[in-house]
Amino acid sequence: HFELLSSILKADGIPWENVYNMDEKGVQLGGGRHNSQEKYFYSREDKMMYKQKGDSLELVTVIDCVCADGTAPIKLAFVFAGATKFDDWFEVDDDILVATSENGWTDDEVGFKWFKETFVPQAKARNDSGKPIVLI
Repeated sequence: HFELLSSILKADGIPWENVYNMDEKGVQLGGGRHNSQEKYFYSREDKMMYKQKGDSLELVTVIDCVCADGTAPIKLAFVFAGATKFDDWFEVDDDILVATSENGWTDDEVGFKWFKETFVPQAKARNDSGKPIVLI
């Protein structure tokens, strides 16, 4: 399939900096029942590092998106289980999506919100070629 994608991009003159891949990963906070895993979450730019450990079974989904040429980091999104989210729960950049769903997974509503509010503005902001943007 890579050859087909490559030929389409070449035929339409779409540069690799306009090609993105999105994926999601569920992370169990605290390591789960057996307390056998430790998770470390920290920003490369942040001098402080945080360690989360416990028996929690709570799931958080992380949505990540990268550019095919490795140059454009699209901001992460986080999905927590719950019916609603309060703005004072988190201190994050305005362009980082923090959302909730019933089970903490990405659903149609969260996926569309991420696409519309995170991916589209950030990808369009760096589209110097004016060519279509491709999300895989």
